[in-house]
Amino acid sequence: MVSINAHSTVLNIATADNSDMLRMQLLASQFTQANPSIQLNWHFLDESVLRLALSRDSKRAQPRYDVYTIGILEAPTWGNSGRLSPVPSRIIEYLSQGNDMIETVLDAFSDGDQHYGLPFYGESSITYYRKDVLNRYGLDIDLHPSWQDIQQTLSILATRSDGQHGKICLRGKPGWGENMALVSTMINAFGGRWFDMDWNPQINSEEWQEALTFYLDLQKTHGLPQAWHNGYAENLNAFSHGHCDLWVDSTAAASSLANTPFFEHIGYSHAPEQITRTGTSWLWSWGFSVPKQSRHQEAAWRFVEWATSNQYHNAVEQQYGIVQVPPGTRRSLYTNPDYTDVAPFARVTLTAIESADFERSSIQDIPYRGVQYVLTTEFQQIGDFLGRKLAETLHLHLTDKSYDLNRTLNQVNDFARSAYNVAEYLRQRDIDAF
Repeated sequence: MVSINAHSTVLNIATADNSDMLRMQLLASQFTQANPSIQLNWHFLDESVLRLALSRDSKRAQPRYDVYTIGILEAPTWGNSGRLSPVPSRIIEYLSQGNDMIETVLDAFSDGDQHYGLPFYGESSITYYRKDVLNRYGLDIDLHPSWQDIQQTLSILATRSDGQHGKICLRGKPGWGENMALVSTMINAFGGRWFDMDWNPQINSEEWQEALTFYLDLQKTHGLPQAWHNGYAENLNAFSHGHCDLWVDSTAAASSLANTPFFEHIGYSHAPEQITRTGTSWLWSWGFSVPKQSRHQEAAWRFVEWATSNQYHNAVEQQYGIVQVPPGTRRSLYTNPDYTDVAPFARVTLTAIESADFERSSIQDIPYRGVQYVLTTEFQQIGDFLGRKLAETLHLHLTDKSYDLNRTLNQVNDFARSAYNVAEYLRQRDIDAF
């Protein structure tokens, strides 16, 4: 690690190349002015590159970075395997005071009684819809719609508007964090699960068949023409330009929609349920962690504490406006009238985040943690493989080509079983291959 002089420490920060982190870099002078012995060296990486780089870096005896931007899939797993430093107890004790932190988000960074990161922002999933369009044709969306309600509303809208409306934006782009984030919550809504209590994959179950058949048909009847290409960014752009009337996706998109000309006409409901509400709203958070082998633990945690604090939130509000404050981590944001007056999505967002059950995402018994993913080392492989297969199937379905969904699900089920068996073999031998 490089030091400028005997009294100066350089922290290397690996983070995602997005507007939130670029904004933090611009505000970081407030931290360095208060901590003149610490200098910050920023490394901005594409999200996919960041995940791979940190996976490798966290295994090194002397890591290149002192602060990681990671999510709630990596933090508990890497912490459990000894790669990350536990959050100092003084920080956790301080955050637990006053009941301001949203526990579902904070605790998602934990494994057992140890936390291995602090949340920068949190998100869930909700339903966005055009109130003006629906009202024009005598329609509305319930606060807690079902997927069947969504389908029927779109069908009626398409009929009454002579095909001018009745479109929904749904993720189709392959990836465990793209199409599978949405589809996993649909599986939960239809009563399914990824694994049974003996860790046998359930991907070829009746619940999966029913949920995916519904998803494919909804995409064909009411989705965008090339939905297999569309992930979060593409659907945000489509909804912002009026190409669809409904959109089920991340609560994090709400502030971006504030720039649309029809922002005042957007309605917000909870993510659709079906036979159950359990596991229908996902839970995700990006946060900051410190590798265990960093030689600058105290300085690194001092920075992480600042970057996730109310002090930082206040700095963002003063410089960029309260709508740009990182959402989903503190209740005080959602009781602040300055925020709620300009964020009509606030109440639904907070309820969705707080109600997401990270420990029990299915009405059936499950052996895993996680809502839209399974908190295991092998899930990224399983989720990506299924995401690719589902995107291929969606492409075939939307172009009127034949496919065998049952055969595809059996293939993925076999893949999941093999991936689990290999990972379990390595776990039993204390081999960290993640």
